[in-house]
Amino acid sequence: MNPTALLALAVAWGISAAGAAWIGWDYRDGKAAQQQLAVAQAYADWAEQARTKADTLAADLSAARTAQAPKERLITKEITRYVQVTPAADRCTLPGTWRVRHDAAATGVPLGPESGPVALGAGGPVEDAAALDTIGDNYAAARECFAKLAGWQRRYREVERGPRP
Repeated sequence: MNPTALLALAVAWGISAAGAAWIGWDYRDGKAAQQQLAVAQAYADWAEQARTKADTLAADLSAARTAQAPKERLITKEITRYVQVTPAADRCTLPGTWRVRHDAAATGVPLGPESGPVALGAGGPVEDAAALDTIGDNYAAARECFAKLAGWQRRYREVERGPRP
């Protein structure tokens, strides 16, 4: 065989191999890009679902607050009614530290010497109606905290059970 023909065959084979490699790399890069696009789309879908769930949970919490508002007003009315219908002989006055101690119990902040003179007994006496107001306010705050906690727990369960990208 002619050396020129062999050289031409070798060059043709080299060009063919280089072209095949180039096409293979291009194909591989295209497949990688498709996989990355699929992952990005799955993540975008997951993020949209998470956003929708968060919006739903926020709406549920708002609805629960709205539903609780009439109950809070009813409790306030009952406290006012207590003041109006309870005879003076059945009423009482509590020590000045009563409200401070109840607030401390409701908030979980302990009292001690660093709490100041009111906590140590310098506060004035508390009428029973004011004590009821304090109890109502503290329980309303506690119910609000419980509702928030329940909402966060629902959100956590939804996120944990949700789809993964």
